[in-house]
Amino acid sequence: MTRPRGRLVRAAAAAILAAAAGAAPPATPAGAGGTAGYCPDATGVTVVVDFHELGGGVVIRCAPGEQGSGLTALQNAGFAVAGTNRWGLAFICRIEGRPTAASEPCVDTPPATAYWSYWHASNGGAWVYSDKGVKNRTPPQGSFEGWSFSKNHTEGSIPTPGAAPSRPAPPPPPPPATTGQPAPGAPTTITAPRTTAPGAATAPGATTPPAVTSGPASSDPAAQPSAGPAQSTSPPASTTAPPADVSATRNASNVPAGTLAGLAVLVALAAAGGVVAWRRRTTRDT
Repeated sequence: MTRPRGRLVRAAAAAILAAAAGAAPPATPAGAGGTAGYCPDATGVTVVVDFHELGGGVVIRCAPGEQGSGLTALQNAGFAVAGTNRWGLAFICRIEGRPTAASEPCVDTPPATAYWSYWHASNGGAWVYSDKGVKNRTPPQGSFEGWSFSKNHTEGSIPTPGAAPSRPAPPPPPPPATTGQPAPGAPTTITAPRTTAPGAATAPGATTPPAVTSGPASSDPAAQPSAGPAQSTSPPASTTAPPADVSATRNASNVPAGTLAGLAVLVALAAAGGVVAWRRRTTRDT
C-alpha cells in the first residue's frame, strides 16, 4: 500500500473504505494466467516488482487482458501477495513472501520506514506514485503497474521500480525471399553439347544427352561433361526380304543371270532348227 508521510491520510481513508466493504483474507495464492516478461502488446497490464532493497532483483510479468484493479493485476500477473490482519489486502504487506514474518508481522499497517510503494505508468511514460489504494485503481490495458520496497527513505527519496515502463519494440519482420536468383551454393545446370555435325540426322531411338548437374560453371572446355560416341547418320537397314519375283543375281559383267540363260535357250533352238533343215535337204537330194 502507498504511504509516504504526505499521503498517509488518503491511503488510510482508502483502506478504511475497502475494509468497510469487507476485508479480504490476509494472503492469496499467485494468480493464474500470468506470463514472464513484458506484455507483448496493449491487451494486458505489465507488472514490475522490485525486490532490490530486500536483497533481490526486479521481476517483470504480464497480466493478460483487462484488470479490474491494481490488486487483480498483481495477482493475475502471477505474484503471491499477503495483506495485514487488520486491513486485509487493502494494504499489501508481502509480495512473494517478502518481507519475512520475522521482520514484518503484518498485523497492522506497515510502518512508513519499510513498506511496498505502489506506482503506475503509461507505456513509454514515467513512473508516478499512486495516490489511490490498490483496490481503488483500475489500470488501463497496455499500462504498467509497479511495486518497489521502500526501506528507510524519506518521502522525496522513495525508489521507483527498477525497470523502465516501456514495452520492447517488436522484432523486425524477416526480409522477403528473393526470386529468380539461385541461392548461394546451389548447383548450376549445364547442358552437355551435341556431338553430331550440323544438319546430320539422328538415328531413330537416340535421345538427347541429359542435363548435367555440377557446381559453378567453368570456362575450361575440358571441364565440360564429355559426350558419348557420335551418332550414326546412315539410315537403318531394312529387315524385310524383297519379293522373290524381283530378286536377281548379277554376274561379273553386271548382266542378270536370267537374261543369259534365255539367250542360251534361243541359240540351242536355232541350232536344232538348222540341223532339221539340213536333214530335209539331204533326203530330197538322195
